[in-house]
Amino acid sequence: MNASRQILRQLTTRFGLVGESDVMHQAMSRLLQVAPTDLTVLITGETGTGKEVFAHALHDLSQRKKYPFVSVNCGAIPETLLESELFGAEKGAYTGADEKRKGFFEAAHHGTIFLDEIGEMPINTQVKLLRILESGEFSRLGSSTVQKVDVRVVAATNRDLMYEVRQGRFRQDLFFRLNSVNIHLPPLRQHPDDIPALVEHFAQRAADRNVFEYEGVDLEALHLLAQQSWPGNVRELRNVVETMVTLERGQRITAAMVQQYLPAPEVSDPVMPTALVRVADVQQPRSDADMQLLYRTLLQLASDVSEMKTVLRHLLTLSFDPAANTAPAAQPAPVASSTPEVDDENLNLARIEKMAIELALRRTQGNRRDAANLLGISERTLYRKIDEYGLR
Repeated sequence: MNASRQILRQLTTRFGLVGESDVMHQAMSRLLQVAPTDLTVLITGETGTGKEVFAHALHDLSQRKKYPFVSVNCGAIPETLLESELFGAEKGAYTGADEKRKGFFEAAHHGTIFLDEIGEMPINTQVKLLRILESGEFSRLGSSTVQKVDVRVVAATNRDLMYEVRQGRFRQDLFFRLNSVNIHLPPLRQHPDDIPALVEHFAQRAADRNVFEYEGVDLEALHLLAQQSWPGNVRELRNVVETMVTLERGQRITAAMVQQYLPAPEVSDPVMPTALVRVADVQQPRSDADMQLLYRTLLQLASDVSEMKTVLRHLLTLSFDPAANTAPAAQPAPVASSTPEVDDENLNLARIEKMAIELALRRTQGNRRDAANLLGISERTLYRKIDEYGLR
């Protein structure tokens, strides 16, 4: 056990993987077990839990470490371009294709390709990905020539892919092929005992980067940090600690200092529904996580207009009722169109969705990346919806 823990601690030094809890030891042990193989790996977990860090470690601990590691965010590339970006395109394959170009899979030949947000991949592209996983074969867009590539695939998602399969948005055969090995990264709220080690790691790294001495952290400050729910998980904690240490130039972290830098008061844990949620069970929204829950619930209640109206009223309360948010917030910037009044007679799913997007844009002062995170959808989906509803 001691030897095993020593190996796991080396992951912190080499890759920045921090965790002494049982759940993190389980994830890191699985990483060490599967890294030397060529098995496809699916990394699951909420946004900010460190999925790309694990993907890099899988590559660097494999026999392919001397070859490229190519990272692709499937949710950030428009659907019309994703296929050509992944598999390449021949000259003239589409408007603007002035020359033959390689795709990400060819660029990762003999190495590893990391497909982040795999749940955002369109069905048609999923078919081609399945072909590569099964045979290593693919064709560039606009070509009938079959090529072969030797690539290890590591995929990641914050979605419940089995739910996506049931909804017809993700191929079942591809899911089973990707899920040959699953590494699940728990949300930070499930292993708060790791927060002291994470704080020390991020603080020391920030101090080293800025070339000043780090003076440590008080127990009261650690206790306050451990009390937070951290909906943004390890990434959110890292941002807070690195900002605090950098701006305070390595001074000892105190509870008073932590209170100054926390972005928001403690919020309830985000819950991602995988089935219909009764509106009677939905609490008054108090946070971004609650709004994300309500938006996802809204999209799943298309068969019951009366329940959708209730969900919308919760969303409107979030935006217009000061009592719904206890923390002071800056006045959000206006968006392209004002939020319409709720019309019980003409209310439909499209109007509700438009209202929710408008509220999210107002809440984030027009920042579309933050609005997409708030709603629990990809940036690509948000841009498409903004065009659809004329919100530019």
